[in-house]
Amino acid sequence: MRLLSIVGALALVFIAPWLMAQTPRLPADAAAGYTLAWQDEFDAAELNKAEWNLRTGERFASMNKAQNVSVADGLLRIALRKEKAGKLDYTSGGVISKREFRYGYYETSFRSPLGEGWHVSFWLMKNARKSEGNRQEIDICEHDTKDQTSYGTNLHIHAPDHKGLAGRRVKTPDLSKGFHTLGCEFTPQEIRQYFDGKLVGVWDATGFKHDSMSIWLTTVGWAKLPWSNKEKIDDSKLPAFADFEYVRFFEKQGEEPQKPRTVIAYGDSLTEGKSGGESAWVKLLERDSGGQLKVINEGKGGRATGDGKWDFDKMTARQPRADTIVIALCTNDSRDLKPESITKATSNVRYMIDRARQCYGPWVKLLIIGPPNINKAALVATKPIANEREAQLKALGAAFEALAKEKQCDFVSLFGAVPEETLTKDGVHPDATGHAAMAKVLKGRLLP
Repeated sequence: MRLLSIVGALALVFIAPWLMAQTPRLPADAAAGYTLAWQDEFDAAELNKAEWNLRTGERFASMNKAQNVSVADGLLRIALRKEKAGKLDYTSGGVISKREFRYGYYETSFRSPLGEGWHVSFWLMKNARKSEGNRQEIDICEHDTKDQTSYGTNLHIHAPDHKGLAGRRVKTPDLSKGFHTLGCEFTPQEIRQYFDGKLVGVWDATGFKHDSMSIWLTTVGWAKLPWSNKEKIDDSKLPAFADFEYVRFFEKQGEEPQKPRTVIAYGDSLTEGKSGGESAWVKLLERDSGGQLKVINEGKGGRATGDGKWDFDKMTARQPRADTIVIALCTNDSRDLKPESITKATSNVRYMIDRARQCYGPWVKLLIIGPPNINKAALVATKPIANEREAQLKALGAAFEALAKEKQCDFVSLFGAVPEETLTKDGVHPDATGHAAMAKVLKGRLLP
């Protein structure tokens, strides 16, 4: 038995890496159906030039040199050096796959070089002239070594004109202290970004034409930038290396099953829904959608637009996916009767709209809600200003409606939709019947 155990253990030592190479590092439901279609494990004595082109030429503060790319100890190593190259003082390197790919799952494992001043990227784009295709660019990872605990993901198109469509920051452990997995799933409908097997971002992919793409692993000296002369390269850490353990591409046969649309309900205590219990409008909306909607409750008691503006960034980091975002604020803003308060609240919501489109892409749907009515007789702390507060709610609703029209968002007002008798607790928070009334209005806007 002991001999069999030893043999089994040895078999796992040799088989486990092979099994890992055959399986994408994805959640089980996302990984189902994928098979390995192409790979480079960087386990040869040198770079496989039948599969890779070398990136050369000047790029910002460094010259890309073929000599800076090597394969050793099971790694693709891109050297970063301080050395004269033409008018530049630094050299770097990169590789571009000769093959082109389209729909599937792309994955690499990388370790960041030490020292600030370098831009290390894993990205996808056709390696061709601008005229040869739409040239979408999917930046799976754009990592600036000035900050070793984050990287950017971005989406661009380059034809007929360049346009940045979406982007977000991903917080990470120190990327220079070990290898981490970067992944991207590209389907006809969506682009899904992963870090160490966790979903970190989703973008709609139906709004632009799709090209086949090469895989790029690149480094650039991140100084002498057209938009900034503040970035510096840390000479004390050179030479340094950007290391990649492998690159893999997986394909899936058949079409993806239809998924429910993800709705993020972002608001205050009326969205949080404690007063409605199991009949809170957020829960009713999902329950009554017949599986068409998955509604994520991002309500928080006491939130005003000023608080919400900063909370909104934290929410986008928590929530990688959104097909629709409902912004339901301003009941708390109505306490502030200063003349400039409406302008401030509108500016705060404008920020959220712009931020949502940056993080989730220009096709994310946005529904701005005009605040609901109150029961003036049942108000507690603000009863002395009941009439003024009601007028402020109407004015905020009108300002939000104008903003929604300007920013091409959907708008619906809940003022007058909540029966007064459902607001007897404190004049603001409706009971289950009041929540049902709100849900009825919102279902009409969010369901076909």
